[in-house]
Amino acid sequence: MMSKRTLWRLPQGPFYIIHRKVMFDLRKGVVSVLALCFALFSGLAWGDESVVEKKGVLMVSFGTTVPSGQRAIDNLYSTLKSSCAGIDVRLAYTSNIIRRKLAKDGVNIDSPMIALSRMRDEGFTDVVVVSTHIIPGEEYCDLQAVVQGFSSIQGKYGFDRLILSEPLLYTDEDFKAMAGFLKRTYGSKVDGDSAVALMGHGSPHFANSAYGQLQVILDDLAPGFLMGTVEGTPELRHVVDRLKHGKYRKVTLVPFMMVAGDHATNDMSGPEEDSWASLLKADGFRVSSVLKGLGEYDEIGAMVVRKFRSAAGKDF
Repeated sequence: MMSKRTLWRLPQGPFYIIHRKVMFDLRKGVVSVLALCFALFSGLAWGDESVVEKKGVLMVSFGTTVPSGQRAIDNLYSTLKSSCAGIDVRLAYTSNIIRRKLAKDGVNIDSPMIALSRMRDEGFTDVVVVSTHIIPGEEYCDLQAVVQGFSSIQGKYGFDRLILSEPLLYTDEDFKAMAGFLKRTYGSKVDGDSAVALMGHGSPHFANSAYGQLQVILDDLAPGFLMGTVEGTPELRHVVDRLKHGKYRKVTLVPFMMVAGDHATNDMSGPEEDSWASLLKADGFRVSSVLKGLGEYDEIGAMVVRKFRSAAGKDF
């Protein structure tokens, strides 16, 4: 059994450097967390004074309002839940915009902060927060900040153990495993005349460099796979330059996102003139699209479970 007060543990890897916004004054963070907790749960007996160990898992996703995109989240959740026999698995979304839209339709999904408050109030002592983010960008760092804040709370209101798992692309082996998955899944769509263009989300965060690192590994292990992003770099113009340099004339567009949501259906393959599909067709390429998020694949679900197991340790 783990010793009491095993606090925040930071994932190690190529992205060990932490964005300054994550390293906020913990005292200020604790005050903010507690203020919201008490505002939300005033009148409840927050914090179980018993010493009974109660384990739980919180899976965190960005979220989606696209019904077809929900398949990815459902698959990841069911895969994780099946690997946690006898342990309560909860779900939280990091996007407040998505949460508010869903709430209008009667679907209420907690934010990570509310979910952790609720779990502690219900007596959970040991919790693993499972990230379904691909890179350790802004969304992941915001989640880190929440976990750090809760981990700093001492006494009966704090968790005995609160751990955050790594995102999918964090270590060198993660990048190689992802390249292998992409080659096995979409390799049949690559030949001398055809390439696969991956649309990642992209980020202003320094972790956007993960896309460049993945491209280097793809060039080595899976030639014909070209990485682009919708809100970062590489951009579509970089993808087009490489397509022309490689003399490819046929392109299969694939969302390199956990969920094939709005970006995949509109920005990637939509009929609008500024979508990737429309721009590539206007440039003379023959274009087809795959509208399936990474989270819909069992192999990706297995990667998330391995990240969970690595973070939780043998005693969880």
